[in-house]
Amino acid sequence: MPIQLPNLDDRSYDDLVAEAISLIPRYAPTWTNYNASDPGITLIELLAYFTEILIYRLDRVGLENKINFLQLLLGSENVGCDEYCTLENIDYFIQQAVLELKRPQRAVTSRDYEKLAEQAISKFSEARKFDFEYRVHCVVGKNLAADGVFRDAEYPGHVSLIVVIDPNNTNVIYADLLKAVHSFLEPKRLLTTRLHIIQPCYLWVALRVSIRPRVDNSWESVKRPILERLNQFFSPLPEEGIDKEGWPFGRNLYFSEVYDILEHVPGVDFINNVSVLRLALTESDLLINQAFVGTQVSISSTVGVDTLLGSKLLDLERIICDDNRKIIGIKLKSYELIRIVVNEEDIQKIENSENTNSLLGEN
Repeated sequence: MPIQLPNLDDRSYDDLVAEAISLIPRYAPTWTNYNASDPGITLIELLAYFTEILIYRLDRVGLENKINFLQLLLGSENVGCDEYCTLENIDYFIQQAVLELKRPQRAVTSRDYEKLAEQAISKFSEARKFDFEYRVHCVVGKNLAADGVFRDAEYPGHVSLIVVIDPNNTNVIYADLLKAVHSFLEPKRLLTTRLHIIQPCYLWVALRVSIRPRVDNSWESVKRPILERLNQFFSPLPEEGIDKEGWPFGRNLYFSEVYDILEHVPGVDFINNVSVLRLALTESDLLINQAFVGTQVSISSTVGVDTLLGSKLLDLERIICDDNRKIIGIKLKSYELIRIVVNEEDIQKIENSENTNSLLGEN
């Protein structure tokens, strides 16, 4: 609802004449003829006429007023209008000036950094004349550009900004995008702040699923939607993932969610089992033997001493187990996203109830 502008003076011509006549006894007590034929009354009526015109203009904002207001906002040297400007042009310039003033000019809070980063990415996209999906996430007090354990250490005064784009987008050179965002934000940060613009930190998880398809569906027609549904649900991009906002940063993965997703895939009768095969911080590490998850027995095979539940690449705290020590989920750090990998050979088909019973209880 627009703001109602106040009426600065609502007196009419008759009000002005009546007010002036009421003041005559105070200032001119000898003046007693108030008829319209009296020259003094004629003069009062004339002055009231011009005063009413001025009052009418007082409640109107004209072109000159708007130009002065625009100069107040931007400075006289930055007003891009001249004597040929119309009221419509001035209204547009004022609207743009107000919108520009609403944009953050300095990065102080996490949201400031994210908004300014979004502006930088928009400028980057406009300069290259193509659009792409992206997300930004600010982490305060961390240097996520560091390696290993230093990434989780506390760094007061450091701000890490994670820029997420579609990893399959070949039109965007990630290094150029991060450099553009850093150049845009650097002059807007606080003096003592150390700024880090990075790519997302992913936790790569390879899963195995056991599925029984419906009898009226072919196995090949079931496998393809399974992969598509998993990729869409765990996608880090907006318009996909949970609530169409992408997978939240630091949200743990629970196998119950995978069950729920796959059971709604057309052609699936039921999901018998979901288990984690490999864990790694990079896609390349996911292929090496140390990424396998499970009870990994050493040469001496002393149970409880040199056996390991989990991946050699990651600590045991990543594994979420139930009371029976069955793996039910994977834990993420606050700045991480999830990448799910399910190879076609890791989608196992259950043929009948006998096979189903034999696979129950597997992890």
